Amino acid sequence: MNNQVQQKPVLLFLIPMYVSYSSFIEPFDNGRSYQKKDGKFYNSLSTDIPLGPISISAYVKQFVDIDVRQIDFNVELNHVDAFPYDNFRDYCLEHLNGIDFKPDIVGVSSLFSPSMFNFLDCGSVAKELWPEALVLGGGNIPTNSYEYMYSNLECDYFDALCFGEGEKPLKDLLLAEDRSSYLETSDSWITKSKSKPENLFIPKHDFIEDLDEIPFFDYDLIDISRNSANPVTTSFHSIDNKIGFHIMTSRGCPYLCTFCASHRTHGRKMRYHSVERVRQDLTRLCQQYDATQVIFQDDHLMSDKARVCELLDIVKELKLDSLYQNGLTLYALDRPMLEAFFNAGVRHLVLPVESGSEKVLKEQMRKPLKFGISERVAEDCRDLGIYTNTNILIGMPGETKADIEEARLNLRRIKTNWFNVACASPLVGSEMYETASRKGFISGDVMGADYHHAVINTDEFSAAYIQRMQYIFNLELNFIYNQDVLCGDFEMALKGFENVIKVRPDHAFAHYFAAKAYFQLGNIERYNACRNKSEHFAQLPFWKDWIEYFQLPNLGEEVFSTDKASAASAAPV
Repeated sequence: MNNQVQQKPVLLFLIPMYVSYSSFIEPFDNGRSYQKKDGKFYNSLSTDIPLGPISISAYVKQFVDIDVRQIDFNVELNHVDAFPYDNFRDYCLEHLNGIDFKPDIVGVSSLFSPSMFNFLDCGSVAKELWPEALVLGGGNIPTNSYEYMYSNLECDYFDALCFGEGEKPLKDLLLAEDRSSYLETSDSWITKSKSKPENLFIPKHDFIEDLDEIPFFDYDLIDISRNSANPVTTSFHSIDNKIGFHIMTSRGCPYLCTFCASHRTHGRKMRYHSVERVRQDLTRLCQQYDATQVIFQDDHLMSDKARVCELLDIVKELKLDSLYQNGLTLYALDRPMLEAFFNAGVRHLVLPVESGSEKVLKEQMRKPLKFGISERVAEDCRDLGIYTNTNILIGMPGETKADIEEARLNLRRIKTNWFNVACASPLVGSEMYETASRKGFISGDVMGADYHHAVINTDEFSAAYIQRMQYIFNLELNFIYNQDVLCGDFEMALKGFENVIKVRPDHAFAHYFAAKAYFQLGNIERYNACRNKSEHFAQLPFWKDWIEYFQLPNLGEEVFSTDKASAASAAPV
């Protein structure tokens, strides 16, 4: 390693791989995957811009003359041709050993449980390579798991863990004359000695109340052309494959959804950037970075409908495409609000329907939502021409098989374009985790678990049952009862099927239903091509089981009509 002379201290942010090592090298059959040049398939990695580090960097640079750099391993791994490593730590060690600078402070930042052990590996490697550096951890993982990390895992390589948001705690640490002493006295920093039960230490948040105090985010920390290879964003086929800039215009969420843990980091009180500040930031993104697309990451964007309308006016004025991966509250999406989104050029929304059971929504999720609202929003979006993904969770503690069956039937009525069905995962810091832990429902260690992998066993159902039902929901809602097909919109249906084929070329169901759509559109050449691939992949044992379960007929034995009634009746049951 080249230890060149450095003129000012270096702060290095490390962003660990967001999925577990095992999930990365052995993607689930029902998950996104891609093939590297080594011929192996790997789990797709989200390369969303990590907003925490670029916000913290902008904030601390106001007070400290410091060189801030960042390495996002999700981006790095997306661009390597092969992964010949037995674990993530070996890759991390080799990569960091090759950088041409020596950091004085290393900040490992990550959000949720799936990246827990990668988070730990980053901290361990940093301390091994740079023993004199101050190694810190931040984000949702240490905020919710600091006791587990220090007591159970004995993470001596982390000098301290930040509780909640990091802007003010890190600024004060950098300004402290004696940083070691400051870490032991600050309420926002957790050290191993302070975390011992006998010390009765209770960490506290140190929020920035007026978010306008944070300067324009430090987007220079990233290479946006590399982050743009985001498998999540590029899967939104209603949006052109453009470079997307993530933004967050507010923090906090007052709701009590049991499956969510974001309040542990951002709190329940809403805090905002002013509308004028958002205008300045978006204008600067356009002028300085040639931004054409922004991705809102607010936890609760719809807290102030009038403010949302102002933001949409800015998006429209600047001619920006915009995506909303989360933060939409369905009761706030009445017809006038949806029309405001449409008039701002929005053509894709992600709907947090979460469940098709009224009982589960109210009792298990504590989500303030009536199922009828979900039906209305999806139908209004379809009427307006806004493509919708709908998020669904199954397997909540307290949910029954009867609830799941009710949800299964009810969700067939949601006229959304595509469903994202996930296994309920007990995120550390959520009420769901506390409930599942208290009742002994969690199988194994949830650290490293993700929404593709069921880990909850109750008196009512097993994790294996939820894992199977999750895929039944997926195949049934997106293929057997695909709403675009049932509405006779075969071109739109094809976009969904072809998108699946892009990330899962062996998906027999996607080829099968793409063939049906091409037949309805009169494209016999493409029909035959998809039919042949469907028949080829149908011979795989995995697909044989599902074809038998749904009793899919041979395509060559079906006769289709292009009218909607026949298209609906052609859906196998």
